[in-house]
Amino acid sequence: MASSSSSSSFTLPSLFSIAVLILTASTAESLKSPFNPRDLLPLLPKQVSWPILNSLYGAADLLPTFIGTASPGNDDVKWKGACFYENTAYLEFHNKSGSEFGGGTLHIQADKAHSWTCMDLYVFATPYRVTWTWYFISRAHTVEFPEWDGLAEYEYVKNKGVSIFLMHAGMLGTLQALWDVFPLFTNTGWGESSNLAFLEKHMGAKFDARPEPWVTNVTTDQIQSGDLLAISKIRGRWGGFETLEKWVSGAYAGHSAVCLRDSEGKLWVGESGNENEKGEDVIAILPWEEWWEFELTKDDANPQIALLPLHPDVRAKFNVSAAWEYARSMEGKPYGYHNLIFSWIDTVSENYPPPLDSHLVASFMTVWSKMQPDYAANMWNEALNKRLGTKGLDLSDVLVEVEKRGSSFDKLLAIPEQDDWIYSDGKSTSCIAFILEMYKEGGLFGSLADSIQVTEFTLKDAYMLNFFETNASRLPKWCNDNDSVKLPYCQILGKYRMQLPGYNTMEPYTHMNELCPSLPPKLELSIDSYFLVNVSSLGQMMMGHVVARTHLILSRNNFADSIRCQGLRVSKTLSMESQQSKRPTCPSCAKPTQLCLCNRIRSPPLDNQVSVTILQHSLERKHALNSTRIARLGLKNVTVTTVCDVHDEAEFLIRVKGASLELVDTSKLGSDNVDNESLKLYQQLADKRGSCEEDLMRISMKKRGVISNVSTSLMEDASFDGILASPAAMDVLAKGFVVTKFSEGKEEFELEVPPGSALLFPSEGSVMINDLKERDLKVRNLIVLDGTWSKARRMYVENPWLKLLCSHVKLEIEGASLYREVRRQPREGCLSTIESIVHAMKEMGEDTEGLDNMLDVFESMVGDQRRCKDENFGKVL
Repeated sequence: MASSSSSSSFTLPSLFSIAVLILTASTAESLKSPFNPRDLLPLLPKQVSWPILNSLYGAADLLPTFIGTASPGNDDVKWKGACFYENTAYLEFHNKSGSEFGGGTLHIQADKAHSWTCMDLYVFATPYRVTWTWYFISRAHTVEFPEWDGLAEYEYVKNKGVSIFLMHAGMLGTLQALWDVFPLFTNTGWGESSNLAFLEKHMGAKFDARPEPWVTNVTTDQIQSGDLLAISKIRGRWGGFETLEKWVSGAYAGHSAVCLRDSEGKLWVGESGNENEKGEDVIAILPWEEWWEFELTKDDANPQIALLPLHPDVRAKFNVSAAWEYARSMEGKPYGYHNLIFSWIDTVSENYPPPLDSHLVASFMTVWSKMQPDYAANMWNEALNKRLGTKGLDLSDVLVEVEKRGSSFDKLLAIPEQDDWIYSDGKSTSCIAFILEMYKEGGLFGSLADSIQVTEFTLKDAYMLNFFETNASRLPKWCNDNDSVKLPYCQILGKYRMQLPGYNTMEPYTHMNELCPSLPPKLELSIDSYFLVNVSSLGQMMMGHVVARTHLILSRNNFADSIRCQGLRVSKTLSMESQQSKRPTCPSCAKPTQLCLCNRIRSPPLDNQVSVTILQHSLERKHALNSTRIARLGLKNVTVTTVCDVHDEAEFLIRVKGASLELVDTSKLGSDNVDNESLKLYQQLADKRGSCEEDLMRISMKKRGVISNVSTSLMEDASFDGILASPAAMDVLAKGFVVTKFSEGKEEFELEVPPGSALLFPSEGSVMINDLKERDLKVRNLIVLDGTWSKARRMYVENPWLKLLCSHVKLEIEGASLYREVRRQPREGCLSTIESIVHAMKEMGEDTEGLDNMLDVFESMVGDQRRCKDENFGKVL
């Protein structure tokens, strides 16, 4: 009986409260209610209030809505608030503080509250400060800015005003939203369910449970180089971060890694965002066993992982050696925080899920810059400077600079990231940009590679590429083995079945994803310009938005980019009309036709007496500003050989050049001072092999220039240093030789090194090029290293045959390179490849006029690049 009485006493107030709630709700339209039903919800029992609160508020309610800007002379700022339905604002300048630039008062009139208990919560921001307040009473309110932060803030506010943001959920809703977002980052069951609920609510995602076991018994023999690992984390710090990332980007996975097999068949995993022993997120290449063991036993974010195998035709095009070379060059570099947000933002307004917009992004950046200035510099300051063509500006300076140029911050954010941008800590690649750059270097984008900026891709953009397996019968036998639902890819870990809407549907196109919205396009009719679009897969792809399978008439001008980005298939009858044509390029100089260099080069090419051999680093070959192309066009006697880094081990075979080995006059050996030992050694080689080319030397080398083995017929029991110290051996090599490099069992290059070859490189013992005459040294062939300075140094140490050359020469040049405006110059005197060639050949007596012409062309190419960047900025702004 006591129990029953207790129960009744609990439910009566609850029922009464619910009755009041219903009553007030029914009369709210006709008169101002004495209270808002939402305001009373926390007073109800948790079993009643929380389900209602959760339906009314969510984590997204933490985000304020941009209302407008109040500036002097602008009294037209009006809006409807969450509590007060009629609001106005204006800004008044004053100098109550007696300071140099004075301050201001923001006047806000709040009227027509819809209940007696509601309140509005506001945030006010300039690039230099953020403040907040709340209003409970209908009357005139003021926000004081006692003193502007110098001339910059004064000028900004005078022209742009103070930004006003409204927390639409009100005080209660904001507190509830905070409570809603907090568990996203907790490593608990509550946190996991909160992440799933957020994605279900805001993206329409589904989380269907898979049958156990949730771990696939993977046999790695069926995993190959280039296979993509899509990862979705759903709890803890990374789970919460990925949930928000998925929401803004439209992706259904939040992280990625890639599989690579080495020359011995061992399987590795490349991952940008792997935490090292110092707690830093870096690019790492790990053995599969180590990576997989961590995901199974140590990753507390409950990862869901799917393997996306490459299609056999795509795999056949994949240059694994080039992929490895790129991966090794990036190993240990920091995760790409610099451009993380810019892969998501491509347009002025269509990448922001409500209530996000560029104003809110700027305000968030302002707050974060004040709280964590070091993080701000890493996350966006450098990237914004890249887009402006400036250096060292902080966020407030950036906003002021944009204002000076008559533009806006939203347009600045939308400027595409460039893959060749170098930040203070090197190239910046997120998890998926690292993989796609590897695909790019490996040839998967084919002829489109130069027009693809992979740093503009999100993870959704990546898994939508049509690079992956289409035939389920070719998937590994263990793929989805215990699941009745057969996915087109292999989920290898996780309780919930992974969705990847639009998977494997997008064909790459020029400038892909540079102007793509992440929100679904609005479908509008156009009378004068239209085409048919097949939206058979639209329902899957639009972040949970359902559209019937049909043909729609859409405006080509408004939606062509949106349709291409979202993965819609254009009807075959009109597909040619809607597809963007590839930018034409000149076959001779490989530049866009409107920037062709060929007609700027003097014709005929300079008939240079000193031939030039350029060793071009493989990563330099496709660079838009590589200057070797000018040497190809401007010199008659030039050879270009592509050189890769040594990954694991390489072998160099060195043979005597020429058809026969005969005793010759000493001057023909490349030196006038050859002694009898040299003649004797040369005769021995001639007697041994007759008219065949002699294998003089084999050198085995590991990466970073470590020589592991040397075998030679030049001398017995010789080390490499011993060969360098032997005048007889070096004089034999001075006649010239042929060098062949083998990497991973395949020939990488074969190069003829003629007599009188000299290396242009500031190595130990190199001589000034203007001292050649004094030393009676004649150069007949100049060997030049083409790459960044770090790459050039690596090429030097990883090509030991360069040390076998009789002469090493260097330049002494003061001043800056013409490159300085568009590429980073490590220090004064570091020149581009073409500048180095021109200065060296002038010292050796070549035609000055022809050489100056090549410098003029180079300067014009740099000018083209600078102008294109400025014009690109202007178009977007």
